Amino acid sequence: MSRKKRTGAAGGLLARVVARHYLKKPELESLLDIKFPTWGSMWRAARNEFAFRRRRLRSHTVTQLNIELTNRCNLACLMCPVNRDMERERHDLEHDTFVRLIEENPKLDLILMFQWGESLLVKDFYERVRVATDRGIRVMVTSNGTLLTEKVCGKLLDCGLDRITFSVDGCGETHERIRGFSYERLRENVERLVRMRDDRGSDLGIDINMTLWEENEDEAEDVHEHWKDLVDRVQFIPRFVDAPRKTPCRELWRGAMVVHSNGNVVPCCRDVEGELVLGNANDTPLPEIFNGERMRKLRERHRQGQWPRICANCSEYETEKVSPRFS
Repeated sequence: MSRKKRTGAAGGLLARVVARHYLKKPELESLLDIKFPTWGSMWRAARNEFAFRRRRLRSHTVTQLNIELTNRCNLACLMCPVNRDMERERHDLEHDTFVRLIEENPKLDLILMFQWGESLLVKDFYERVRVATDRGIRVMVTSNGTLLTEKVCGKLLDCGLDRITFSVDGCGETHERIRGFSYERLRENVERLVRMRDDRGSDLGIDINMTLWEENEDEAEDVHEHWKDLVDRVQFIPRFVDAPRKTPCRELWRGAMVVHSNGNVVPCCRDVEGELVLGNANDTPLPEIFNGERMRKLRERHRQGQWPRICANCSEYETEKVSPRFS
């Protein structure tokens, strides 16, 4: 089965330099090339990074949104709070709120239409993707892969989506124990999408992501071998764990903000319940929230090492198989 190489216009050179020599995390090279495919997107990210390095109270600009279309999900994965202990009311992001986010931030480089929940449960998901892509904004999504009928695959290929990532948590029984969904059915679903993509000559990127922790890290190599010849990229990330923080968090300056399904804006993807609400997208434009008083105070606390509770206990599972993302 043929696969097309999907690389950014920047040619990957700068991504390679940043990943290997600046961050010293060579495994992030392909991810950086995906997220920052142009010199302009790299430049905006670099200005935010400079603000982080200087520990300024203001950063440069919002470059990416994680938009939680819904916090509903049809699975109850062992490591996910959504159908286990999440206290937030289940809610779908209003269509008008989504459109407002796009119209007020036309210079966004990227939207990840996912946070907590399964985005493909939202009926007008495909229309929302088109709202963004018609304005030149790249859109990606992460999915559990349970809903990939032939009809859904066709809609995904037609809506302008740039990239879709499917969550895999091991091979066979391990994946099924963690997710409660057949590993073979997931494989068949992804194969269907890949086959339809290649038949149509689509440029949709298709990836696999595995969250590593003590329950599954021994199967990382097997997952890589099982998927590497089917999808465009196999990614590993460490699971969030409760452990003492030692350094300020780059996320406060990086330019990626999270919008929950009720419109509340929080600074990072770890904030499941919205403990650090910075504002609401229905009331305040995101650029004002990004450098608003609450965010500046939060950056100041990180500068001084006076972490809020959720930040103080934020760390990642330690494994030799992948570097931490937020250090």
